[in-house]
Amino acid sequence: MSEPDDGNCPIRVCFVVNAIGETSVPGDIAAGIIQHTDVEVDVLAWWQADEFHREETPDIIEIGAPDTRLGLDQTTYRECLDLFADYDLVQAHHCHSGSLAKIIARHSGTPTVSREGNMRRGFTREGRIANGLTNPLSSRVVCNSNAVYRSFRRWERLLLDESRVEIIPNGVDVDRIDDAIGKPLPGVPSEILTADVLVGSAGMLTPQKDHETLIRAVAGANEFLDRDVALVIAGEGDLRGSLEELANELGIGDSVHILGLVEREVVYAMLHQIDVYCMPSRWEGFSAAAVEAIASETPCIFSDISAFTIPYENVALFHPVGDHAALSKRLVELVGDAEKARDLASAGRHLVESTYTIERISNAYADLYRDVLDRPGE
Repeated sequence: MSEPDDGNCPIRVCFVVNAIGETSVPGDIAAGIIQHTDVEVDVLAWWQADEFHREETPDIIEIGAPDTRLGLDQTTYRECLDLFADYDLVQAHHCHSGSLAKIIARHSGTPTVSREGNMRRGFTREGRIANGLTNPLSSRVVCNSNAVYRSFRRWERLLLDESRVEIIPNGVDVDRIDDAIGKPLPGVPSEILTADVLVGSAGMLTPQKDHETLIRAVAGANEFLDRDVALVIAGEGDLRGSLEELANELGIGDSVHILGLVEREVVYAMLHQIDVYCMPSRWEGFSAAAVEAIASETPCIFSDISAFTIPYENVALFHPVGDHAALSKRLVELVGDAEKARDLASAGRHLVESTYTIERISNAYADLYRDVLDRPGE
């Protein structure tokens, strides 16, 4: 266990993730905490780590865990046991590595925080069980939204003292988003960029994100309006082929472009160039892409799930889940009402600056760590 100190030494925290890269939320949180607080953060990647390209970056530790179903052997266990003992606190981020880290950290005598960033329906059955059984080992369980906490199964709530649950949303680096204004979108056809109305979205091409509804809505808007409506999507996934095929079947294949996996700055550049941002997700915990779109002062339309309607009630428009006709009507509404679009965009930016900046969120984590370790603030 780390030796107790007089409270003057910086708090040292080890984030544990399955994998980490430039666009991962745990990486954003770690970089924000390093930049805006006196807490020191390193990241342990259980399997894979990519490079960071930022001024403030955490040190990355690649543990080299075995690529097996369990993902743990005696060497990995002993290495993590010794490593965790050098930190004041361990923060678990993903089900697999996080569940193992919570157990090993308990053996090393190091307190843990478990961060919950997804709805339970987004977990595998094995991941849900492992995570739920090990969460009671943590000093705190941090959910990034009330929707995530409400998705806990009944047995998880019975095992976990509610007084140890905290809500800390994802944070937004507003300056980084603003720096992308005017940057190009590589590889996007000129007919997309010069369309009368450019709609955008960001997210993995999975059933959860429901890009099918978005493509059908854009097709509907094109039929109703006397202006060309194009769509650009930043994301990649198994559904790419079927989504492109759908666009062709609806006659808008030349008006839909999928960027694939791109750097975060490209996504931010896209947010500034589009006229409307849409995210018709079937479920979300807390969508980083959604709050980044709001921060870019782009008018937004979301599905009417609680993860969107509760925090963004007054700064966005909503449509029923899976209802492409309703989304199409919302698109037409925003395109035809420039004043409403400007008002929503301005209100959204104000909301982010008052509630969701990475500085504010980073300090919330630092306060949480001090509370867990019973250290006074600086």
